[in-house]
Amino acid sequence: MADERPPGNSGTSWRAPQSTTPGTPPPGATQPGPSKRGSRWPLIIGLIVLLGLLAMGALMVLVVGTLMLSLTGHEEGWGGLGAKVGVITVSGVISSTPQNTLFLGEVGGSQSTMAQLRAAAKDESVKAVVLRINSPGGSAAASEAILEEVKKLADKKPVVASMGDVAASGGYYIACGANKIVANPGTITGSIGVIMSTLTYTGLMDKVGIGSETRTSGPYKDTGSPWREMREDERKLLQTIVEDVYNRFVEDVAAGRGMTEAEVRKLADGRVMTGQQAKEAKLVDKLGNFHDAIELAAEMGKIKGEPKLKCYGARGGLRELLGTYMESERQRAMRDFLLLYDQRLQNVDEMLQLQGGQ
Repeated sequence: MADERPPGNSGTSWRAPQSTTPGTPPPGATQPGPSKRGSRWPLIIGLIVLLGLLAMGALMVLVVGTLMLSLTGHEEGWGGLGAKVGVITVSGVISSTPQNTLFLGEVGGSQSTMAQLRAAAKDESVKAVVLRINSPGGSAAASEAILEEVKKLADKKPVVASMGDVAASGGYYIACGANKIVANPGTITGSIGVIMSTLTYTGLMDKVGIGSETRTSGPYKDTGSPWREMREDERKLLQTIVEDVYNRFVEDVAAGRGMTEAEVRKLADGRVMTGQQAKEAKLVDKLGNFHDAIELAAEMGKIKGEPKLKCYGARGGLRELLGTYMESERQRAMRDFLLLYDQRLQNVDEMLQLQGGQ
């Protein structure tokens, strides 16, 4: 058999070529192991799940904390320890809005305000209450409902009404249930009176050529309808309602302020006035700000030193942030509506001009 060794360099060892089976790595080759990249996926997925659970847990803690504030209120101290002055805020238009929800800002809802007044009455640590009012008024029924609860609370412990920018009409009405009223000199208050407004589109409908037909079970069922002129007997009927609510307004102001009804009626013509003018008219007891009202309430509640405050209602945190956002969105939506309304009025005006030209 012929020698297949390469010629020359006889001192170098030589190994005959070896046959390999297809798919089998050659001798000395490194066997492939498990992929390191593939082994990282379970760890990455686990971290993602863990972070998601932590985020959900933090959100739940935030939501529960906000709900606790909504239900129990919170305390805010600016003085020493001991007895407390409760603070209840009525802000915005007064209405019969139900208990405030988690994602809305504070409103002057009668139900939530009455619940807070009742809670302050039962709280033995609260020796006096400041009713902070910043409202132009609103529903007569809702204002009267709050007034009744204020008077019940004032029978148990001192209540001081503190007026902010405005405390007019229904805002002043609920203040009359307090033992004392404190207003800033520039507060807009008063407006003792009742108003009922209706709209009438009949003139516009006649010009455009639009008609309306209504079926009712009685002659007064559609009283105040904008689609027809109001009859004289309907005007008299609505006026009796306005006067009835107005008379109760005057009676409650007179009782709360220690004045005669005749004295109140001289001022109860719907006029607004400043806090300074209201004090001169005996509608306000003292001029001062919120902290002056706190000091007066603490004195009336026989609290020694600076009291600790207990603020009722939901304030701050996620609720306040979302409430602010919702308020800005509401204002933006109102601006868009007014722009659209102006455009529609312009379209109607153009239609009328075209009809006049024809």
